[in-house]
Amino acid sequence: MPDRSIIDTSTMSEGQRAALEMAEDSRDSREISGFAGSLFMGFPKLSRLSPFPEQTTEDKLAGDQFITKLDTFLQQHTDPDQIDRDGEIPDSVFSGLAELGTFGIKIPQKYGGLGLSQTNYSRAAMVLGAHCGNLTALLSAHQSIGVPQPLIIFGTDAQKEKYLPLFAAGNISAFALTEQEVGSDPAKMKTIATLDPDGEHWTLNGEKLWCTNGLKASHLVVMAKTPTSEKPYASTAFIIDVTSPGVEIITRCRFMGLKALYNGVIRFTDVRVPKDDIVYAEGKGLKVALTTLNTGRLTLPAACSGALQRCLDISLAWASRREQWGAAIGKHAAIAAKIADLRADQFATESMVLYVSALVDLDKKADIRIEAAMAKLWGTEAAWHGVDQTMQIKGGRGYETAESLKNRAKSPTLSSA
Repeated sequence: MPDRSIIDTSTMSEGQRAALEMAEDSRDSREISGFAGSLFMGFPKLSRLSPFPEQTTEDKLAGDQFITKLDTFLQQHTDPDQIDRDGEIPDSVFSGLAELGTFGIKIPQKYGGLGLSQTNYSRAAMVLGAHCGNLTALLSAHQSIGVPQPLIIFGTDAQKEKYLPLFAAGNISAFALTEQEVGSDPAKMKTIATLDPDGEHWTLNGEKLWCTNGLKASHLVVMAKTPTSEKPYASTAFIIDVTSPGVEIITRCRFMGLKALYNGVIRFTDVRVPKDDIVYAEGKGLKVALTTLNTGRLTLPAACSGALQRCLDISLAWASRREQWGAAIGKHAAIAAKIADLRADQFATESMVLYVSALVDLDKKADIRIEAAMAKLWGTEAAWHGVDQTMQIKGGRGYETAESLKNRAKSPTLSSA
């Protein structure tokens, strides 16, 4: 049989060879940790799934205290509809979230953070996802892929002591990888960093697109090429202070949804970066990015689980009181089926998130690549379907804006909005 460990690159383009080189150089050699990983490899191990890993009572209680405070703050001090209409998050919300410790959920307590587990972080994301997409994106981009997460995994003691207390206190961070012509293929990055003659600094030049939180961040993790003769496509992750000379926000990007997303294009012109602000090691940028994104992906399905729960709450309330043809619409098979699907999708999404979060809590070095990718794919598509079904259940009211519904509810003759 042919040796499948050798890949023939003779027919590949330069770009394909570069992408393969980077991927192979960053290949994760850890043993697959979860059930989905073993399934993917063709040797499913049910013992990794059953019994289902339950959160400990102590860990749950620690999370309950914070999540109760977070939910109370969100309900009493934020208006998601107003945030989306204005395209801005009020300063009072930023300060309130900072006081709660929401910008340092997983940062260890010795650095001023809450030191909560991955499971409790995911539970917090569920609460946020059920309430406000803009706030979910703000907090997720900051600590799922922004500076805190890569430093927790790869940072030196000096880097942790310097930066983590800042973020625990409320500073915001962002992750800069995407470029105008580059999405998920870092081999084509044009942002480049060159080592200065003094050997103590790097000089960074380039431009990054769609940097979420970039307009509010104090620091960024920036991916840049650091080519060598042996590895011409090598990349490195740098911590960049946005107040550094040469850092410029070119424009704010606006989207059809998430109107208060602080996303922008950021340009770097001869930005000098101390070598001490390299994350992990020179040439290991892709490994930093991929490892960070593995855990960071969990926030999306967690938020989707919360959004599905919110859809379910809305649908159940409406279907139980709206009557057509002599019965509540929830009694009719077509609507009942939609609600059943909603509940099933919410349960499945939540279960996937809690399972993968438990893998991380049980082993900080767990390989969750496949589980995290599956959870993200399933959760986002289930949430999209759930929102659509909720709109169908609500009918015309599902298409009417929240502001219009509130205005109609003020009228005594239209109070059934």
